[in-house]
Amino acid sequence: MAVGEESADQELISDFIKKNGIHTFKIGAVDLDGLWRGKRISSEYFLNGVWRNGTFLCNILFGWDLQDEPIPDLAYTGAHTGYPDINMRPDLSTLAVVPWEPGTASVICDVFERDGQSLDLSPRNVLKANVERFKALGYEPLAAYEFEFYLFQGTARELAGRGWRDLEALSEGNHTYSVYRDTGSEFIIGEVRQRLAEYGVSIEASNSEHGPGQFEVNIHYSNALKAADNAMLFKHTVKELAARHGLTASFMAKLNPSWAGSSGHMHQSLLRADGTPAFANPSDPGRLSDVGNGYLAGLVEHAADLTAIFLPNINSYKRTMAGDWAPSTVSWGLDNRTVAIRSIPGSGSSARIENRLAGADANPYLVIAASLAAGLDGIEQGISLPPAVEGDGYSLPPTRSSLLPTTLSSAIDQFEASIFARKAFGDRFVDHYADLRRWEVKKFASAVTEWEIARYLEHI
Repeated sequence: MAVGEESADQELISDFIKKNGIHTFKIGAVDLDGLWRGKRISSEYFLNGVWRNGTFLCNILFGWDLQDEPIPDLAYTGAHTGYPDINMRPDLSTLAVVPWEPGTASVICDVFERDGQSLDLSPRNVLKANVERFKALGYEPLAAYEFEFYLFQGTARELAGRGWRDLEALSEGNHTYSVYRDTGSEFIIGEVRQRLAEYGVSIEASNSEHGPGQFEVNIHYSNALKAADNAMLFKHTVKELAARHGLTASFMAKLNPSWAGSSGHMHQSLLRADGTPAFANPSDPGRLSDVGNGYLAGLVEHAADLTAIFLPNINSYKRTMAGDWAPSTVSWGLDNRTVAIRSIPGSGSSARIENRLAGADANPYLVIAASLAAGLDGIEQGISLPPAVEGDGYSLPPTRSSLLPTTLSSAIDQFEASIFARKAFGDRFVDHYADLRRWEVKKFASAVTEWEIARYLEHI
């Protein structure tokens, strides 16, 4: 950065702090589970150098699980490395005032090693690398998320005190799309929409979903990196605002066997260098363009290899096995919600592809990065698109479509063995990610569940 540019940025940040009365900055990077982790620092400290040089924190950020338990035997970090620092450097394009915290601003960071090299295990860096591959071909990837989630009465501490049992949903019964019933939840869902708009995250719509206390919110599309940032900030905001109301929000994939699962549907498309939509097909609006179909073919071809990213947790597979609006096969269809990949053709900018496989629990940076990598491979390799599924994708015979991995363990095996995944993400990322996911399998295998107690305690 030139001296003049640095001085101008310093002045802009100083003006931002004064104009908005900022005394605290929330800065953080996203880990492999999709959690935003970082620090709160003073505005003075931020202005005096953090905005430019970043701040340091322990690289355990990429070496523990979502419960902060260090994962043993990782090549990247551990006692054998001494747990060194990594550099968390603010991306100033993400700087924003936090509307519900007066005097507070937030910024999303990229992660670098101490020597200044971009950390290849950072999900945001992984996504940026895949975006650059498209830009080199003259395309700008666009994306947008639709999230489903549940709201429960009581704070997380209160629910934990009850052992996470006897959960009371914010609303009772199934009332999908009910405008009348939504009035009762507008105090929180309306605030989510309003606060996110003030935060710079554009929300298109919200509605009650199919489960008790379940809701869906649609985020407006943007470039792929901003779409992932928006998705992360959305989840973080919902949790923060829910807590302020004495509620607990959960993006867990399957909370109850009799309730609908929570999806994280991701829409995607490409713009050409001249700004025209690359998936649009004006001459035949009933099908995607050749570029769109190539991208779609890549997504279908590699869906099984990437399932460990789209369905990253033990619980993720409870959602896809249930058959309630969640795919279980390698399949695609025209405007079909029973398949893994939904093609939504058109003659203009609305032409897009929806990844319906990913759950709300998946890391949005990795979901978008994986989808881009698969789509690009489809375009570059000229992968042929199999026949579209018409009708019920849940009841496809084995001759029509192969099953997706049905457990996290099998998904990890396929991801780790995938030549494509290693080409798209690199050996170090694939090996490290597989190690982290296997840790989840190991932790679950050692747990004694309520199902086991109820089934075996009396009779055995």
